Amino acid sequence: MSAVRTLAMSFAGLALLMAQEAGQPGTKLESITAKDLSGNSATVQTAGKVTAVLFISVECPVSNAYNERMESLYKDYASKGVQFVFLNANQTESAAQIDRHAHDKGFTFKVWRDENNVMADRLGAQFTPETYVIDRNGVIVYHGRIDDQREESKVTVKNLRAALDATLESKAVTVNQAKAFGCTIKRGKKTT
Repeated sequence: MSAVRTLAMSFAGLALLMAQEAGQPGTKLESITAKDLSGNSATVQTAGKVTAVLFISVECPVSNAYNERMESLYKDYASKGVQFVFLNANQTESAAQIDRHAHDKGFTFKVWRDENNVMADRLGAQFTPETYVIDRNGVIVYHGRIDDQREESKVTVKNLRAALDATLESKAVTVNQAKAFGCTIKRGKKTT
C-alpha cells in the first residue's frame, strides 16, 4: 500500500471518528443552524434553554412509527420550556414533501431542513429518528433513541423523556447514551 493511500485512509478514519465524537454527551453545542421550508436560514441558540434536537424523515417507516410520540413529546415538554428543533437532513426529501408530511400528520411543531447535512454532520447523526438533549449551558447531555421499541405498545424504556425530565430538574442524566435505530440519513454528495 502506498504511503499516500495509507495517509489518506488515516485522515478519513480520523474524520469519521471526529464526526462520531462530535455529538456525544459532554460536547458543547451553542447553536443549531437550519433552514425553514421556504429556504430562509435560521440559527437557534441553546444557552439558557433545555433543547431537544430530533432528526426525522418523511419516508422512513421507523421515523413515521414515532410521529404520534414526537407530537406527544412536543406537547408535553414545550409547555415546560423545552425548545424543540425537528430536523430533516435527508437530501432525498424536498421541502415540499416535508411540508406536506407535516401537514398530513398534523404536526403542531415546525420541521426544519438540514441542507447539506450541516447539523447531521456536526453532531454525527446517522438515523431517523435520532435525538439529542442539550442543557441550559449548551452541553449535550443525551444522545440516542426516543425509546426502546418501534412499536409503541412494547415500549419499556422512554430514554428521551427520562433525559428531558432530568435536565429540566438540573439533575444528571442517568443513561446519557442509548443506541439510536431507524433508517439511515440520506446524505447528499459533498462538493469541494
